[in-house]
Amino acid sequence: MRVIIAGIVGGIVMFAWGAVAHMFLGVGEAGVKPMPNDEAVIACMKANIPNAGLYFSPAMDMSRTLTKEEEAAWMAKYEAGPNVFLVYRPVGIAPMSPRQLGFELLSNILAAWVGAFMLNLVQPSFFKRFMVATGIGVAAWLSINVSYWDWYRFPANFVASELIEQAVGWALSGAVMALIVKGKAN
Repeated sequence: MRVIIAGIVGGIVMFAWGAVAHMFLGVGEAGVKPMPNDEAVIACMKANIPNAGLYFSPAMDMSRTLTKEEEAAWMAKYEAGPNVFLVYRPVGIAPMSPRQLGFELLSNILAAWVGAFMLNLVQPSFFKRFMVATGIGVAAWLSINVSYWDWYRFPANFVASELIEQAVGWALSGAVMALIVKGKAN
């Protein structure tokens, strides 16, 4: 029961930290720039991209194996640039809907439940449980955000701000969860 309660409380703390980080500290804005001449770019996207999806350019048909010539041509286009990684929705949505906020809260609670379960396996030391929780955030950041920086060239300041969000979020929620979950004795 302590793990369930710790997961709920930890998820709420993480959700609250995320709101503070994004709304007041600007963590979610680091490295994000307005699209120059976005009216023309949007018109071009509407005319050429009919379906929602994750797009990569220069384009490569990933549904089949490329010939050596096709692969060499693609690599030359990639090296010449520009490179684009685009999340696209042809139809707009509300930027911060109750459904999105609810889903974010639910995902934070589910992540905190996993964290609380792990903390329950750690020796009964607040500091050790706190450090494990903080380590979960850093490990998630290393696994996801550093890969996005490496492979898709996400801006370094965006990736660094995500470290702050994950490490602090997991530290704060971990402190609360460590108080609730007592951990296992050796």
